[in-house]
Amino acid sequence: MKVQNLVGPQVRKLRYNRGWSQAHLAMQLQLEGLDVGREVVAQIEGQTHCVKDSQLPYFSTVFGIELIELYPHFPSGKPIHDTVAHLLGEDEADASPKVVMKSLQPSSAKAGKPELTI
Repeated sequence: MKVQNLVGPQVRKLRYNRGWSQAHLAMQLQLEGLDVGREVVAQIEGQTHCVKDSQLPYFSTVFGIELIELYPHFPSGKPIHDTVAHLLGEDEADASPKVVMKSLQPSSAKAGKPELTI
C-alpha cells in the first residue's frame, strides 16, 4: 500500500515516549477539537491515512512541540525530492520514469483550444 503521510512514525514515537495509548492520543486530539478515533490514530501511525496540513497543529499542540518536529529529518545537501521519494517508498517500488510536469498543448484537432497532454 502507498504511504499516505510523512508524520506517522514521529506521531508514534512521540506518543510512545509519553506512555500514551492510541486511544489516549485520540482523546487528547478530540479535546483540542480534532474529531478522530483510535482507529484513525493507528492508520496515521501506520502511514495509511492521509493527514491534512490543517490537522497538524492539533498534533503539535497535544504533544507540546513545534510543527517541524512532526516531520522526519531532511538531510542537507541532498535533493529534497530524493528524500521525500525515499520516505514515501517511491524510490524502491517503481524505477520507471514518472511524469513530473503536465503541460497544456494546443491540439491540432480543436483549432485554438488547449488540450491536456502528458
